[in-house]
Amino acid sequence: MQLRETKDYSEFTYYPFNRTIDKKKVAKLKTSISKTGQLINPIIVDQQGNVIDGQHRLEALKDMKMPVWYVIRKINGSIIKELIETNNVLDKWKQIDFCKTYADTGNKEYRYILDAHYCWEKNFNRDIPFGRIVFAYTNSEGPKFKEGGAVYLKEQGDNIMDVFYELDKIYDDRNILHYNNIRSLKKLQLKNKHFNCDHFIEQCKKKKFNTYSTVEDTLDSMVSVYNYHILNPSKKIKA
Repeated sequence: MQLRETKDYSEFTYYPFNRTIDKKKVAKLKTSISKTGQLINPIIVDQQGNVIDGQHRLEALKDMKMPVWYVIRKINGSIIKELIETNNVLDKWKQIDFCKTYADTGNKEYRYILDAHYCWEKNFNRDIPFGRIVFAYTNSEGPKFKEGGAVYLKEQGDNIMDVFYELDKIYDDRNILHYNNIRSLKKLQLKNKHFNCDHFIEQCKKKKFNTYSTVEDTLDSMVSVYNYHILNPSKKIKA
């Protein structure tokens, strides 16, 4: 690949489904460039000038009116895969980065997951770690999620998040969405088909479950609360 130089920034464009540009990262790059006087890694673009890798570097150089060093890479196959593999080397993609990219390219399942995240952040009136929403609404946290194969499970996710939304009001506990809490409740709902969310919420008003450092202990605590004062064995749940 031939290294090229230009100050004509109009030669470059961004893929709409790439990660959103982080202004703080651009500012840090500008500070670094100011100290060293150069940028080591060139920008990578496709044949049409779309930036594959280096959109933050490009923004920093544009702000500083500095020349851009770049190379052109020929794309063979999926540009989505190319973007992920190239950008994920030095600056690891987060789950929300994958989700936004797939949603922007028309994947409805990922759009629903993203919308659920924004909705619950508004309801709780605070930031919610995106991974909590992924775990609640899908069964595909790992490679399958990153490859675009996750399925949005609305009923499952709504049941889980509705419970914690009510418990958040009862306990006023900003830690209510702890990963171990979500994982424990999800396991209980999947294992016990007769699990009653309203009953669990009412029980939590009488006796608070504990969030432990392990899922197993947290799960046992939830079971104890759910079964509190239930005499009929058939209505009890199991861990």
